[in-house]
Amino acid sequence: MFESVMWLVVVAGGPLLLVVLMAYVVAARRRPGPAERRESDRATDRLYHQDKG
Repeated sequence: MFESVMWLVVVAGGPLLLVVLMAYVVAARRRPGPAERRESDRATDRLYHQDKG
């Protein structure tokens, strides 16, 4: 009985774990869109000029 449960965990859980990890990597490494890049650049400029002035 234990062997069949363990085999089910390996066969079903392995691919499921890979899919979850791949989804996490794709979500974590997504590129910012144009609006996000502009806002980031504006915030960087504000901080830079705040230090200078």
